Amino acid sequence: MKTHSLPVLILTCTLLQACSSMESNAIATADDKAALDSARTLLGPDWPANTQTRQTTDSKIYLANLDGQIEVLDRLVQSRPDDVSLARLALAYYHRFQILGRIEDAEAARQMLESAQDRPHQKVIDLNYAQIMLGFHEFSRVRQSIETARQNGATAEDIEPLERALERSTRALPVSQLEMAQGYGQPEDVMNLVLDAARLTELGQPDIASIRLMRAQELYQDSSPFTLAWIHVQQGIVFLRNGDYGSALAFFAAAHDRLPEYYLATEHLAEVQLALGNTVEAAELYQWVAAQTGYPEFYYQLSRAQLNLGDEQAAGESARLAALGYADLLKRYPAMFADHATRYYMNSGRAETALELAQRNAGWRQDIRARTLLIEAQLNAGNKSAACNGVTDIRALGYTPPELPELAEALTRELKSGCRS
Repeated sequence: MKTHSLPVLILTCTLLQACSSMESNAIATADDKAALDSARTLLGPDWPANTQTRQTTDSKIYLANLDGQIEVLDRLVQSRPDDVSLARLALAYYHRFQILGRIEDAEAARQMLESAQDRPHQKVIDLNYAQIMLGFHEFSRVRQSIETARQNGATAEDIEPLERALERSTRALPVSQLEMAQGYGQPEDVMNLVLDAARLTELGQPDIASIRLMRAQELYQDSSPFTLAWIHVQQGIVFLRNGDYGSALAFFAAAHDRLPEYYLATEHLAEVQLALGNTVEAAELYQWVAAQTGYPEFYYQLSRAQLNLGDEQAAGESARLAALGYADLLKRYPAMFADHATRYYMNSGRAETALELAQRNAGWRQDIRARTLLIEAQLNAGNKSAACNGVTDIRALGYTPPELPELAEALTRELKSGCRS
């Protein structure tokens, strides 16, 4: 693992890893179907690349190296503390969180950088703290850290990626303003290609998004299994959000094969297995990822699979752990977990709780995903007029995310006349 590339990777992943557990029943127009068919035609022997055609570091070795890096840096910080080593240690902890999904690692990264806030420190502390706070969705802290970094000598070049990431997380600019404001069209590299794919997915262009992600795989020539697995998860999400579970399965399986410990690959693989009716396989995967992470979302999905298999006692216990887990995480980190909890409460029949969370989430974030989730929660709670306004607003901004046709169709059925354009 090249430590110099870690900060940029973390900065990008904090924005895209949240794209998970979208239970899609996307309604596709003729143009949508053509774009999706075009994306499917890209699948082949090297897309997604498998572990034989594109070899990377073995996952166990990669994680052992990361653990070793954390141990060495921890000893260094304890014996001879300096800001650069502390910042590197925090990023290493956060990277392990990205892979394993254990909130304790994210908390450790956060706490060690917060411990430096009340003393004079170098800009690297503020810059890295801002990156990690992006992952916690605590955007006021991101803004504050950017300003403190500037006071501590950070340059415009240091700060620009953070400001763009913050804007992507908190605003949905009109499509006509995106390229200038958010840096799309920058020099071709893996991270910019993945960011562009995310933008194109919100524009209803899965075919071009897939071309970008395929190019990202082609450009990546280093040895980290995480980066390739991450690219494949993003492609799987493109198909998942468009309702193509079979194609999504190929990419989530490739990511899982390359890095079995990568929790996002595992949970998405479980999700599509469940959607495809492969309940035993889904239950096994959810059991594994729930035990690894402790995330309530995975316990809830496990309970669904267990119930489908007729194991009511196990399903009840998993549902209990999901309820307790969400209550705990929403108390500690409401901004980080409000989006997933919204869908959980919608699925659990608690429409008003889900709507309240979706409204809070949309208050923290104004990106298209938060807006779409709010529309779902409004529709679920029977607030059709507000949901219609949300659909109209997204259309006016120029976006066509995969979920929008389904929501608009549902509102048309409810209101007869549909939402105005």
